[in-house]
Amino acid sequence: MKVMIAEDEILVRLGLRKTIPWAKLGMDLVCEAQDGEEAYEQFKRHLPDIVLVDIEMPKMDGLQFVRYAKGKRADARFVMLTCHQDMKYLREAIQLQVHDFILKSTLDMDELCGILQSLALDLAREKEAAAALAGRTAIEAPAPDAASAREAEERGFYGAPEGARAAAPLEVLPETALKLRKPLATSLESLRFADARRQLRELGQALREPPLAHPHVVKNMMTELLFRSWSACDELLAGQQAADHLLVDRIYASERLEDATELLAAELERLEQALALTNSDGDKAKIVLLIKQYIKTHLDRDITLQEIANAFYINSSYLSRLFKEVSSMSFTEFVVHEKTEQAIVMMRNGKSLTEISDKLGYLNLSSFTRMFKKARGASPSRYLKG
Repeated sequence: MKVMIAEDEILVRLGLRKTIPWAKLGMDLVCEAQDGEEAYEQFKRHLPDIVLVDIEMPKMDGLQFVRYAKGKRADARFVMLTCHQDMKYLREAIQLQVHDFILKSTLDMDELCGILQSLALDLAREKEAAAALAGRTAIEAPAPDAASAREAEERGFYGAPEGARAAAPLEVLPETALKLRKPLATSLESLRFADARRQLRELGQALREPPLAHPHVVKNMMTELLFRSWSACDELLAGQQAADHLLVDRIYASERLEDATELLAAELERLEQALALTNSDGDKAKIVLLIKQYIKTHLDRDITLQEIANAFYINSSYLSRLFKEVSSMSFTEFVVHEKTEQAIVMMRNGKSLTEISDKLGYLNLSSFTRMFKKARGASPSRYLKG
């Protein structure tokens, strides 16, 4: 099942992309869009099965987007995301036969995953019924020529010699690739693109070692890394072109692993050059903005000033002064503020304090509660009641 996210808030997009276990649900996140017009262009290009779409987006709102999108693919499923409980929105969404309507303020990821699974089952049943009406069975072994074509595709992607036979490719990334992917993702989030390109080469070499992953699994990973790099650059390159969504199509169309890897490496080099031009004037505010964005994407662990200094190759004492000068709060105060903001959202979504403490990187519930009370002036439970 192909899924698309249409949402103008970068942190919401990032949260959905990182939190939902797409592969486990049997789904591919094929594209993202940050406004209604881009969403419609992406929808026409990819024709996704399921779309998570924000109602209020610039250039074209979510409801208008759904009207247009249904004209291109009537059987697609749409889940509306919104901050409002306005009945006008709800009525219009129902008239458009939107399949679910979710408030962002009370969004529970487990609930959303359940909705996605239910929609995927509905679509599968519809396809099965259509196949039966056409005189075919839904579960049908691929024709010999189709199987041969698939094997040829798999051999060609990894550069295996003609006639070579190998074990069936994995539907998940092998353990060695997963271990290399993690530091690569961290380099992208901190915009260390030179390190990321080196790590990408190492990942490409590891992917050629058995057991091999299916080409579509590798391409999904490449596009996920691509979206991660765009998200990291989004605020810093405001007003400039940060994303080139045609590149997603080119990666999916790649016939060889080398092609997909080179496309991603070239894009990382382009982003690095764009950021170098943007920051050539030594803009302190943009440096701090980048560090704040890094903090927001690493709230799941204990973040230290020295860690940030190492990640951005900045002296820790200078970083401390710079952060205070630009943001009017210390580095530690900002980290605590962001952690408590995230904790409040999670509490409103019904998460337990123990679960929240664990997800925010605290050693125990007592440490989390003490931090929260010091920052917000009340314990977590009393804060919500107030």
